Amino acid sequence: MVAVVGPTGSGKTKLAIHLAKKFNGVIISADSRQVYRGLDIGTNKEGTPGRCDDQPCRTIDGIGQLLIDIVDPGERFTLHDWLLQARYWLEPIMEKGQLPIIVGGTGLYVTALLEGYKLGGGRGAKNNQAVDFESLILMPDIDRVVLNEKSDKRFVKIFDDLIAETKRLLESGVSDEWLEKIGLDYRYAHRNVSGQLSRKEAIEQFQTASRQYIRRQITWWRHHGKVHTPASAAEASSLVSRFLKG
Repeated sequence: MVAVVGPTGSGKTKLAIHLAKKFNGVIISADSRQVYRGLDIGTNKEGTPGRCDDQPCRTIDGIGQLLIDIVDPGERFTLHDWLLQARYWLEPIMEKGQLPIIVGGTGLYVTALLEGYKLGGGRGAKNNQAVDFESLILMPDIDRVVLNEKSDKRFVKIFDDLIAETKRLLESGVSDEWLEKIGLDYRYAHRNVSGQLSRKEAIEQFQTASRQYIRRQITWWRHHGKVHTPASAAEASSLVSRFLKG
């Protein structure tokens, strides 16, 4: 299988769609927040909601993305849950001769799947079991300064829509505590909605926290597996082609 990983805004999904078209791939999302229905603006979901093999998915240019929109907001969803879902899909995908492409910024999810973490241990599940596949890890090569700037501009652009989405989530019964924990976007939107931060303060504090998060996302892959950093879709395609040929 192929994994496309890296920080927020690095172009993972775009690259994965390109590879899926070229190599008959199926995308399995590895994003701990995109699993939730109704968390669209803050998680930067792309594509059209639909069904793939009678399961929820999002489709971009005819390519389905699995493990998106599968849980209600406020529900508990763990590494254990994601691994069960991801492993459920691997066999039928491979039996059809298709290429599983794992895509997402939640490094722990991807590493747990590729390294065979045993189920039931949460973050401590590092007693690995054997895996019956080989994997290629790709991380788009984008300068961190550029990533920071993209993140800063994106949050300003989506802020009003994110505030509206956050209010809808609160009105639907999602707790303040859950929103504080589910991710930076919703944390700072919630603090604005609740009157703890002004618009300016929420944006500035998010931007600072986002830069730290992007750094952690990059750092994760310095310590987990051999990562290739293609500078273009063509270079990524070449790497995948050689990988598939052994």
